[in-house]
Amino acid sequence: MQLERFKRHIFILQAILGLLLVIAILLFISTQEFLTTFLSIDLPFFLLALVCYFLNNVLMIFRLKRLLAHQGQKLRLKFVFWAHMAGMILSDFTPLRSGYLYTAEALRKKGVPLETGTASITSTYIYDLLFKVSVALLGFAYLYTSLLSPRITYSLAITLLLVAMIFIAYFLVLYPPTIFREFIAKWRLGRKALEIGEEGRKIQQFFPMILTISFLGWVLRGLQWLFIGFSLHLSFHSHLDAFFLSPLLTLFSLIPLTPAGIGIQETAIIAFFSIIGIPVALAASFAFLVRGSEILVDAAGIREFFLRTQEDAGLKAHYQAIPGDIDDQAYNSDLLVQRYFQQRKTGLIRDSLNPGKGLLLDIGCGSGVQVEEMQKEGTRMAIGIDISRNALRHAQGKQIPRASFIQADVHHLPIRDHCVDQVVSAEIIEHLSRPETMLDEVRRVLSPGGEVVITTPNEHSIWGMYEFLWDIFGRGRNYGETHLRFFSPRELCTFFSDFSSCSTRTIFFLSPFLALTNRQSLLRLGMKLDTFFEARGWGVSIVLHAKK
Repeated sequence: MQLERFKRHIFILQAILGLLLVIAILLFISTQEFLTTFLSIDLPFFLLALVCYFLNNVLMIFRLKRLLAHQGQKLRLKFVFWAHMAGMILSDFTPLRSGYLYTAEALRKKGVPLETGTASITSTYIYDLLFKVSVALLGFAYLYTSLLSPRITYSLAITLLLVAMIFIAYFLVLYPPTIFREFIAKWRLGRKALEIGEEGRKIQQFFPMILTISFLGWVLRGLQWLFIGFSLHLSFHSHLDAFFLSPLLTLFSLIPLTPAGIGIQETAIIAFFSIIGIPVALAASFAFLVRGSEILVDAAGIREFFLRTQEDAGLKAHYQAIPGDIDDQAYNSDLLVQRYFQQRKTGLIRDSLNPGKGLLLDIGCGSGVQVEEMQKEGTRMAIGIDISRNALRHAQGKQIPRASFIQADVHHLPIRDHCVDQVVSAEIIEHLSRPETMLDEVRRVLSPGGEVVITTPNEHSIWGMYEFLWDIFGRGRNYGETHLRFFSPRELCTFFSDFSSCSTRTIFFLSPFLALTNRQSLLRLGMKLDTFFEARGWGVSIVLHAKK
């Protein structure tokens, strides 16, 4: 408790110091000249600077998603995006930009272990910092050594020393010598650091990809600085100045005397620009625009703090609140797009399975639509499993022949080993934070020679666009927040590599969009056009069939 209070007091002092530095800068320069310069911004160039900074964030998000996927954490891009942006906005107001570590906490809320998220973040951060320091030193040595006073040189040296200490600490955690490991393992925090180091070693093979994105990020940040300069009609000695000054001067944001180096980075930019002949008011405008452009883009991350977290318990409560007949409503909807999507998908599931006797298990059966359709043919026994009591009551009330319905968690099926002949799971796997657990259960209950059919959105498709439109204009479930994991056809098949056969096909592309018009003629045209995209695996929904 005392430690937390001490940290809070330190942060308040840092924030006050940062504010005082900003006030000192504003008092030092001519207010009239500063306002005149600041208000004469060429807006198109400033917007280009925002775009460059945003694209740099997109690259970082792509890299983070790849690293998480490699560690078995298959998370949708949109959730990685919001987690990253939340971390970025916090990093704009925390010492050493340490607030970015919140990204790992935001990912944890979506089912990613904290150690895995932290390791992915710290590993890439270190490489980014290493690249930035290397470029800064090259630019410093090549362009600016002769211009700097000893005082500025000493400040840079202190900053680089702090960065070197971060590198040493990181690599000690990543590859700890025996003595060091035994020493820090005595404390809980030390053991946690060793766990993060162990996770970090798993992604070292991605060094080329990480470094490539660091390089592209450097180019984009250089363009950001260049366009901010253009927006203020500032003339660098060379366009290369922007590319070398960006990594060099942003290092001052890592000095932990103020949150994110507020006031310190601005002072460094103003001092450096003054040395190379740029007026103080112009340099101050540039410094504040750099900071402002970052905060403006990163502010998108504020959304993450106002959304209700959909963790496992929250998701279960969400599904319990859904009306029990929602699947029947969709299957017989007055909306052509909803009716078409559900009926075609269900028909394809039915056609994928061999008709005959045996036991059918529908995982996530909902209102019992799939079970009802399957029971129209053959003499199967069927069991439907779902977490929603409302859905099960509705399904049971339909009195489907030879069918029973059980409330259960799909992660722990109340079924004996190897006693199920056919398994159906329609649009369920994408809702699970641990889909591999359900798939292990499918493997356990399925008898030798048994079949499984799974449908799920296709990651390599335009599904996200349909989901976005449906969440705004449609009716029913909130797909945007409950669809946690997406897969490609190839990735989905890897879960069944030990089966005797596994095949996938994709369905739907333009046809759902044309079905929004509620006209059958346009729908038929869309279905014809779909065949081109479906044959290439671009359909928005995957239908997997595997035989054990």
